Amino acid sequence: MKTKIFDKKNYKIYLLYLFFGFGGLWHSLEIFQKTMRLLASSMIIAVTILLFITVYNSNFKKKGFIIWSCFVLFCGIAIEALGVKTQIPFGGYEYGVVLQPQIFDVPVAISFAWLLITLSSLLMSMKLVNYYGFKYKYIITPILTAIFMLIFDLIMEQAAPKLEYWTWQNNVVPIQNYLTWFILGAIFSFLWNSFKIEIKSDDKFYFHVYLSQLIYFVFVIF
Repeated sequence: MKTKIFDKKNYKIYLLYLFFGFGGLWHSLEIFQKTMRLLASSMIIAVTILLFITVYNSNFKKKGFIIWSCFVLFCGIAIEALGVKTQIPFGGYEYGVVLQPQIFDVPVAISFAWLLITLSSLLMSMKLVNYYGFKYKYIITPILTAIFMLIFDLIMEQAAPKLEYWTWQNNVVPIQNYLTWFILGAIFSFLWNSFKIEIKSDDKFYFHVYLSQLIYFVFVIF
């Protein structure tokens, strides 16, 4: 049986790499900068909604998934608002004007970004745990999720200032920021397990959401 390189079923994946790939290239070439800034928030929100719909359509407990997603969205904006005002728990930072609109000096898109990164990291962790048949998956999955989120943030923090998304005091990312990301990733994953949400679909869209964004940030960094 011949494998189709371009399958209509994978159009979402093609669009992801096309958009993020060209976005990173345009940034490197310093073209379409104003357009990319205008599309930044919309891009984050749109990809998050697309991932949410893809996962929602999988065969699993939808009510639990909706509650969990709303919780992550709320926590995302609440924790960021606290961080901007008090420098706790991430450290001292502030958002620029690129990501709009904002609530309590925090871009609305950031709340969606938390859901996007957490959900894609969590689903990759679940896939690995199930594939290798790890024991104590309710412990291993949160740890893996936290690690994937930490890796993502390590790369994203290098690109964010260049994209004018946010800046850190003294241009230094504090260790507590990464520690917070790790802890929150583990907590969100643990809560997922507490809702006993099981996804039976084999759709790999979540992996490409994660990878395509990393590729974009790497383009921006270099």
